[in-house]
Amino acid sequence: MKRNKICYVLPQYFKNSAENFYHISNFLSELGKLNDVFLIIENSDIIPGKIPNIKATHIINPGKKSNLFHRTYKLIELFIKFQKNGVNIFFIRASLTGSLPIVIYKKFNKSKNVRTIFWSCGQDVVPLSFLPTKKNLKRLTSKFLAKLVFKHTDFVATGPSLMVDYYANFYSIPKSKIIELHNDISLNRFCEIDSKAKKVFKNKLDIANSKIILFVHTFNLARGIDLVPKIALKIKEKKLNIKILCIGRPGDFSKELEKEIIKHCLSDIVVNIGQVPNRIIQQYYQVSDLFIMPSRGEGFPRVILESMACGCPVLTFDVGGIRGILPKGVHNDFVVSIKNEYKFIEKSIELINSDKKLNDCKKAILDHVDNFETKLIAKKYTEAFSKL
Repeated sequence: MKRNKICYVLPQYFKNSAENFYHISNFLSELGKLNDVFLIIENSDIIPGKIPNIKATHIINPGKKSNLFHRTYKLIELFIKFQKNGVNIFFIRASLTGSLPIVIYKKFNKSKNVRTIFWSCGQDVVPLSFLPTKKNLKRLTSKFLAKLVFKHTDFVATGPSLMVDYYANFYSIPKSKIIELHNDISLNRFCEIDSKAKKVFKNKLDIANSKIILFVHTFNLARGIDLVPKIALKIKEKKLNIKILCIGRPGDFSKELEKEIIKHCLSDIVVNIGQVPNRIIQQYYQVSDLFIMPSRGEGFPRVILESMACGCPVLTFDVGGIRGILPKGVHNDFVVSIKNEYKFIEKSIELINSDKKLNDCKKAILDHVDNFETKLIAKKYTEAFSKL
């Protein structure tokens, strides 16, 4: 198979980032075995070490955040340089600021042999507000720019198939313009650990004798963090020896979460850990008995893959592409209708107390997660690029 020449635009690479961009370097290394890959990083607090199999890495303003005008100029400059060197595929990972300069320049320059692909994956579930706040202005601007990118980029990449349908219907994008591509997971980093290693880490967290429910996401209402105190109240009411570990970036419910913990005396149950760098997040999945994702909207959440790969059963609302990620055998017990929050709360208690259901789910997800292994996904990306 002929090697594709690809420029991959990554919006950020921060050493201690809690976001999933930390994964990407591993994926790019595998992609580089099958293609000629050139990497652009828009923002970085460090200069990453050389990523194996990558032809070249260009960082715009390494060590500090670049301003919009400088970033736009550099992206167009690099686009021209790569195009002259035979790069014919520009893949932009969820970055409107990275996509717009390339898309606009390509349109005016009429670069017919170049294909632009914009990766986007998520449901728009937060109601719009037109109040003149900085946050609302930023969100309205992003929505406007997204429509421009979706219209003028050659292809939109998303996945799984449920999200292809969502983007076609919600954004009126022709299906012929949508490429189904999946997230990947490193089964070397995300994996099971033995009971001895679990005990050591649980002792470190002072949760050695408790069952563990894990929440990993931004502390936003859209991510369902408000259900955590409600689950904790059920645990308290039933006098169960269960801890809920909460990991995530600050969000619109952060202050309220702390208030709820204090108001209902839940500090013995809810452990607010805050942000954890993605490079060490796996150890929390590895010691947990149940991962909950009460998000009210999603796309292809990588946290699901992280939990599956560590053998931690997943309880989630039926949103986004969830049914295309989890094995069908666990849908009845571990996927709850978004319309039934009470059932989600009850299910979390039921499942954490059912060793049989947890073990059955664990076996199913460990067998299924192989479908998202990095090497396999890199191969599927390559096949999709070769057909363009």
